[in-house]
Amino acid sequence: MDVVVKEKSSTELEIRVKGETYTLIVPIAEKLSEFEEVLFAGYDVPHPLVEEGVIYLRVKEGVDPLLMLRKATEMVIREFEELESSFKEELSNLK
Repeated sequence: MDVVVKEKSSTELEIRVKGETYTLIVPIAEKLSEFEEVLFAGYDVPHPLVEEGVIYLRVKEGVDPLLMLRKATEMVIREFEELESSFKEELSNLK
């Protein structure tokens, strides 16, 4: 997976994630949209045959968009870790 910052300003951010489409892009964009500091969070997968997703982010003045992206990403990682733990626990109960 390769992450490239395509555009960055004091309130906006566009990143391209090569090697990833909906699996990580959608949860991160959804988590971003939960924050009151975020004015807009969206995503796009420009071509269905190319594994590349784009995250668009616009935040309120005075808020660092990279910091918000980092916060959302860390929260999604924790949620995936909890899901993994729950799966493992359920699978161990099947034995």
